[in-house]
Amino acid sequence: MNVTVNGKSYDISDGTSLLTMLYNLDIDPGRVAVEHNLDIVSKTNFDNTVLKENDTLEIITFVGGGL
Repeated sequence: MNVTVNGKSYDISDGTSLLTMLYNLDIDPGRVAVEHNLDIVSKTNFDNTVLKENDTLEIITFVGGGL
């Protein structure tokens, strides 16, 4: 099954959750915001959001810093 993450295609297994996808990409789920098919996903729903063929994800990573 194919999904697109930040413009790049990935082949994943059927039934893969958003949380599993983040772990597979070595992304800390506590430090990101995720848009799934143009809808923002609450962190509490990462585990029960099951990805489907041709889904699109945009993942924004929070970076600390400042003066």
